[in-house]
Amino acid sequence: MHLSGQTPLFRAKNLEKHLGIDSIYLKLEGSNPSGHKNDRIAESLVQFAYDQGFQNIFVYGSEQYVKSISHFALGKEMTLYGHKSKESTLLQKKYPEINWISIKRNQSMDTHDQIEQYAISQGYFLMSEWEKKPFIRSLAIQKITEEILERVSEPATIWTQINGGYTLKSIYHELMRSWVNGKIVKIPQINCGVHSLTLKRLAHDDALSETIASTKATLYDIGTEKLKEAARLLKRLENISISAGEAYALAALIENGASLPSPHIVILNDGRNDIEISEISKHPSTDKSEIVTHVRKLLEPYHDSIEETSDAVQKAIDVGFIFKATHNGEIQGICVVVHMGFSDFIPSYHLAYIGVKKGNKGRGIATELINQAIDKTGGNLSLHVDIPNGRAKKLYEKMGFVHMYDRMLYKG
Repeated sequence: MHLSGQTPLFRAKNLEKHLGIDSIYLKLEGSNPSGHKNDRIAESLVQFAYDQGFQNIFVYGSEQYVKSISHFALGKEMTLYGHKSKESTLLQKKYPEINWISIKRNQSMDTHDQIEQYAISQGYFLMSEWEKKPFIRSLAIQKITEEILERVSEPATIWTQINGGYTLKSIYHELMRSWVNGKIVKIPQINCGVHSLTLKRLAHDDALSETIASTKATLYDIGTEKLKEAARLLKRLENISISAGEAYALAALIENGASLPSPHIVILNDGRNDIEISEISKHPSTDKSEIVTHVRKLLEPYHDSIEETSDAVQKAIDVGFIFKATHNGEIQGICVVVHMGFSDFIPSYHLAYIGVKKGNKGRGIATELINQAIDKTGGNLSLHVDIPNGRAKKLYEKMGFVHMYDRMLYKG
């Protein structure tokens, strides 16, 4: 099961009202394991290298790219190497787990080509952010569009940001595939917030120019102040954090979205909820009656009796887990996991209750709570879902749960 992907697609109703736009959805890629869209690429590349028998990886790219690769490579106990240079000084200090190597420069060769040559000579798998044959990278990014179309069947516009062009090309390829297969009637317009330097590159970067022309993307020049303003506005209206450097798509929408058709989809490379998930079952200040009250309120009108809920909560406190999601000290969601007392007969743990406060639809709070439950139980976990509840069942299946059998209770 992939750890990256299946990120929240959140409807930004406060932002809609502020801008006078009918429909805006935010794809929160900051919900990936290390907090960025790059995790999708990193996980796929690391798994590919691992399956090919590589133990050593040479990573070359921006800080966020290095962070993502490092997260997944170290998770498989692979060895990391990097290019030691004046430009990578800060990375060397921040990632001491990487073996930084000085490569003697050949002035007649492109830096990337020289690093590639060195990696090959040492038997290392090269993971470069500027790889010239980004097949796996493109497939990983296409999943973003696939996930969007699962929720919003006919988006009018998709907003992203552009640097090298591979994200733009990947989005467009998935849109074309969906159109050819009849999943969408019309291909959405792709709009890109860009840095002024990217616009200047178009004059001499034939590959980027070709990507923009073939995808029919519209580019919007976004200045530094607009980026900061966009990040502040999103934080104030929706309690979603995004770094200014990744706010190009959002800033472009804010300035130009009102004049274009909706629904709008905005891909936020590191956008994330300001929601804190914590495990509280063993905390000294845990109040059983308070938890019972929260569980029953969040599950209305489908809650169990006080006696049943109290029994499950006590079991979770004794030999299970209770997770809560909070924002500014207020509970937004809760998850109760009980130990069933078995090691082999059925899964050891059972997800007894999960509830999210109204107004949080699409924020991914339930997903975060379930991920915590999976992590704490090692995946040795079961749950019940009402057969008519197709939306919940679809979420659980995406997270790795499978339908094993129908439960029957004796009532005679």
